[in-house]
Amino acid sequence: MSHIFYTWTAQRHAHPLTVDAAEGARFRTREHGWLWDLESQTYNVNAGHGNKHIQERMIAQIRELPVAGPNMRLDVREQLTAALAERTGLCRAFLASGGAEAVENAIKIARLYTGRSKIVTRRRSYHGATLATLGIGGDPRRAPFAADLPPAIHIDDPYPVPAGEPSAWVRSLHEVVEREGPETIAAIVLEGFTGTNGMQHPPPDFWPAVRAVCDRHGILLVDDEIFSGFGRTGRWFAREHWGVKPDLMVLGKGLTSGYAPLSAVMVSAAVAAHFDDHKLWCGVTHYAHPVGCAAALGALEVYAEERLPERADQVGAVLAQRFQDMSQRPCLHGAVRDARGLGLMRCLELDRPAAPIAARLLERGAYVPYRDNLLFICPPLCLTAEEAHIVADLLADAVAENINAARA
Repeated sequence: MSHIFYTWTAQRHAHPLTVDAAEGARFRTREHGWLWDLESQTYNVNAGHGNKHIQERMIAQIRELPVAGPNMRLDVREQLTAALAERTGLCRAFLASGGAEAVENAIKIARLYTGRSKIVTRRRSYHGATLATLGIGGDPRRAPFAADLPPAIHIDDPYPVPAGEPSAWVRSLHEVVEREGPETIAAIVLEGFTGTNGMQHPPPDFWPAVRAVCDRHGILLVDDEIFSGFGRTGRWFAREHWGVKPDLMVLGKGLTSGYAPLSAVMVSAAVAAHFDDHKLWCGVTHYAHPVGCAAALGALEVYAEERLPERADQVGAVLAQRFQDMSQRPCLHGAVRDARGLGLMRCLELDRPAAPIAARLLERGAYVPYRDNLLFICPPLCLTAEEAHIVADLLADAVAENINAARA
């Protein structure tokens, strides 16, 4: 009998892999040997497995000072928050442990700053697994708790986007703000690029329209870059694709490349100044954990020195071309309906359930996350172009084998 819960599953249906090593873009299991990690464990190991620089940063901090109270001033905390301010263009950081915790504190900060209560998100969105963050998002994982949650306020985001200008997303944005009353809305919270709810490309008028609405009505724009940040989409942050600057940013996952739990809420100078004279009603036990801060500093250094955002853009283009070729191959009989994404945050939409194909890939050396009819391709950013071709070959072969098996 196992004494640990496995997440998002009935325990009798859990089939965990036993991991005993990891290096670069692969990890090793006792059951299947070495596997290409196309989930980056939980979409967070951006620098790759076994990165010595991040490890050494953490070890040095453990030896020097592994624990400190939330309101103690430490060099490692000052260095990290200065680096984040420079990288994001925002002013001050609140450092928590995980992504959902950071989103909750971003909501608290927005409500404290504006004196308003309502939070608006996209219908196809996920902002964390706590009750508050499940409550604001549109992910189906909120369903077991829906009766106990306040009604969510969602912008409709049909995909593919219907023709027309302004786009359906922008029309829904204006309708929601008018219906709810802009004077009651504290923040609009958006993922920089949507993750496992489908990786849909927003219409080009959407982000600029959200920024304009927020500016017009004194609403804060919160950019949730937990999944899409730190090079994942081929830019340091996905919002750079849309040319929009938020009032708050939420960071996690790749912040430390997954090497330690740490998340952050970055705020603008205006929001930061508000709390010079107003109490910040936020705090957590493991606030700005020193070892997490050291891991984050190491990760930021690796991303910059190895130019991993640029590599994600280049290698992502290789995968994009291979996936486009797959969608047009006659032998695949239209099994790939759509191939979309940015950088190394990619999705294959199939005409059939993805689970059997993911199972075939596992047997052939690749660990691929899936949901319904979607396969997600999100390897560590250290993946090379040559390795991307290997991954693409495995995916194409698995889809073809599934088609042949269904026809046999």
